[in-house]
Parts: sequence; C-alpha cells; structure tokens
Amino acid sequence: MRAVDPRLPGIGLALLSATAFAITPTGAKLAFEDGSNTLTVVTLRAAIGAALTAMLMAATGTRFRLGSRALRLSLLTGLASVVASYGFIGSVAFIPVSLAVVIFFTHPLFVAALWHWQGRERLTRRKLLLALAAFAGLALAVGGVPAVPHPAGLALAALAAVTLTAVIHYGARAREEATSTQVNLYLNLVSAAVLAAATTALGAWALPRGVTGWLGLGVAGLGVTVGLLAFLAAFRFISPVRATMVSNVEPLLGILFAVAILGEWLQPVQWAGIAVVLAALIAFEWVGKPKPTG
Repeated sequence: MRAVDPRLPGIGLALLSATAFAITPTGAKLAFEDGSNTLTVVTLRAAIGAALTAMLMAATGTRFRLGSRALRLSLLTGLASVVASYGFIGSVAFIPVSLAVVIFFTHPLFVAALWHWQGRERLTRRKLLLALAAFAGLALAVGGVPAVPHPAGLALAALAAVTLTAVIHYGARAREEATSTQVNLYLNLVSAAVLAAATTALGAWALPRGVTGWLGLGVAGLGVTVGLLAFLAAFRFISPVRATMVSNVEPLLGILFAVAILGEWLQPVQWAGIAVVLAALIAFEWVGKPKPTG
C-alpha cells in the first residue's frame, strides 16, 4: 500500500493560510471605502485577531499562560509583525503596489538562506534556482516594475521583507514550545497594543461609517486570524522554508480574486508569470519529496 506523503497536511495548511491572507485586502478595501484608514484597519484587524483567537482557545480549553521563553518569542514575533506591516504599507506611498509586492516576497529567499545558515534545512543549488524562478514568475504576474523607483519606497519594502523573515523565525521558535493559537494570541495582542498607541498618538482613528465597512473589517480580521493560525500550524508538518515558499501563491490568489470579483483583466505575460510560479513551487516540493522505502 502506497504511503501518504506526511507533508500534505502542512502544504494544505500553508495554502489555506495564503488563501486567507489573499482575501484580507478585499475586506480592508471595503473598510477604506466606508471612511476608514490604514492605521485604523491594521489596528482593529489585530484586535479582532486577538479576540477571535482568545475565543477559540477558551472553546477548546487551551491554556492562556505561556512559559517565559515562549512568551518572549511570541511578543518578539508580534513586534516584528508591526514593523513588517508598517514597512509594506509605508512603501506603497512611494512605489507601486506591484513593486512593493515583488520586494516583499523576497522573504522566502531570506528564510531559506537563514535556515541554511543555521543548518536546519540545506539550500541546494536546485532549490535555489527554483526559488529564484518562483520569484521571477511573481514579478511577471504582478506586472513588472517602474524604471526609476523611489529609494524610500524600496527601503521600506525591503524592511518589510527582512522583518517578515524575523516574524517567521521567531514564530517558528515559539511554535516549538507553544500551540499555534497561543503564539497567535500574543502576537496579535502586542501588535494591537503598539498600533493602537501609534494611531492614538497620531490622532488617526477613523472608524467605518456603515455596516459594509465593519463587515469588511471583520473579513480582514478573520483572514489574518485564519492565515496566521494555519501558517503556524503548518510548521508541525513542513519546515518554515517550505511553508514560506508555498505562501508565494498568496499574491497570485489576490490577482485571481480581482479577476473573478472585480472583473479585472490580465495580460498574457501575467498569466505566464502565474504559470511559472506554480510550476516552480510544484517542482520545489517535488525536490524535497521523501523517497519511498522498502
């Protein structure tokens, strides 16, 4: 009888995470169109994430108390998440979203390099080439880059990529000593607290005016909650390197949602980019497929 690949649950969780994160911008856009702003949305998104996770933990009987090391790592994950969010959001004030996405999604390469350097997962030449192919395909899928990008936008997007690598690094270490729900709770709590302080200090609170905006805010909060929980849970079955590589489908799903829901059109080169990303990700997983025994 053929054995089931033990990585399949992890790949499924990583895909669920990417799908949830891809839906989040649609919810945020509804809130923006109903009078809210970026700082308010990301603050309340984290607060909703913390509330939903706390309810899930209470319903499942998961303890709230963590050991000091797990708590410290979870809080570091949350702080890095705040910086990553600020870097990405700030970058789009200077450069197109497409370029910000391309730079932001260099983080799978950073994660792979970090794990290789730490001796946790070897980055072979074939894996590196496939990771670069996925990155190149993503650049094609989101529509290329401008000729003369703004330095501040480049720096902020790079900051987001580097600090997201830290989010994954600290989150994976915290996950070794705590459940995904516990890590997610404290990650969101520290994110909400820091962002709320910043929003208050800047006088930037702008709540949605109607039901549609609040519904969008709820969708954004739910998307982040499910996305983070699924991503952290995937580490039980696959390495953070592989989970992060699978996350490359997130912007592709966002593009496809825009095509299906908003009626946007894609150029042939963008479809080609999507095909390259998917082919590279499938090949990357195939390279690491366990060899059958006996």
